[in-house]
Amino acid sequence: MLNIKVIELASFYPGPFCTRVLQLLGAEVIKIEPPSGDPARALSEIFAVFNAGKKFLKLDLKDEKDRGRFFSLAKDADVIVEGYRPGVVKKLGIDYESILKINPKVIYCSISAFGQKSRLSQYPAHDLNILGLLGILEISGKGELADPNLQIADFSSAVFAAIAILSALIEREKTGKGKFIDISMLKSAFFSIPIHTTSILNGFGILPVFARNPAYEIYRTSDGFITLGIVSEEHFWERFCKALGFDFKITLLESFEKYQELKKLIGSKLEKMSTIEAIKILRAADVPAFEVLSLKDPEKIEELLGDRIIEEIEFEGKRIKAAKNPFGI
Repeated sequence: MLNIKVIELASFYPGPFCTRVLQLLGAEVIKIEPPSGDPARALSEIFAVFNAGKKFLKLDLKDEKDRGRFFSLAKDADVIVEGYRPGVVKKLGIDYESILKINPKVIYCSISAFGQKSRLSQYPAHDLNILGLLGILEISGKGELADPNLQIADFSSAVFAAIAILSALIEREKTGKGKFIDISMLKSAFFSIPIHTTSILNGFGILPVFARNPAYEIYRTSDGFITLGIVSEEHFWERFCKALGFDFKITLLESFEKYQELKKLIGSKLEKMSTIEAIKILRAADVPAFEVLSLKDPEKIEELLGDRIIEEIEFEGKRIKAAKNPFGI
């Protein structure tokens, strides 16, 4: 992505993470901040991870002179990513139609909670609001409300925006024309859980393979926890039962009907073992089971993997630990 110029007009998660991905892939990113600075700077190290490698410029887009400076930048920009509430960029006079007059090749991506045309577009929302509205909180709670504390809508909208922008850049090579991209956090989150949406929308409810499966669970050991990840593989279930010495003749499918009973039985067996002992037995049986580790001890995770997942980045004179990008570059 050499010689690709991206202008960012966004704060917090979706817009900045989208442009961070583009920056990691080689784009030049210029982040426009208000005169008081991006409010997400209060998050310090988190702000750094979302915005490392970018150039920064403070502009008051309500001021005619500063807006003129923005148009000078936008005139030869390849991509503009904005994360305001729908209607704000139009009021400021920096919307797609306005930029199109000076830059017909621009790819303009708007990321918002509900998209530009939704009835809810004028309401503020964060990830948790969207997960509740979509019913994802019910899915994550196995039938009860539970916050997964994972920003699904934020992350998915950022990544889908990056994919759409990359696709538009390729298309522009053929047509010479830019494009407007409307990314909804809600639609992104909904599209990100196809296993659950397909099951529920077609009348099957929350899949028991995830909700009432004693072989797809977190279990306590004598000194920690392990995850058991058998989804629908009968051979894994048979190996698991044999490894733990269970002689009952129950198929994995039948185990869903005896979920509570079998979960208690398996739990009582595993809680007498240490984590190392349980993993050794289940790994020898070639069953998908792993210890539960903590991000507070990333070196232990890396030692287990034999690979790096953490790196240090430099941002405004500080060294900050961050997740290593998955691109291998």
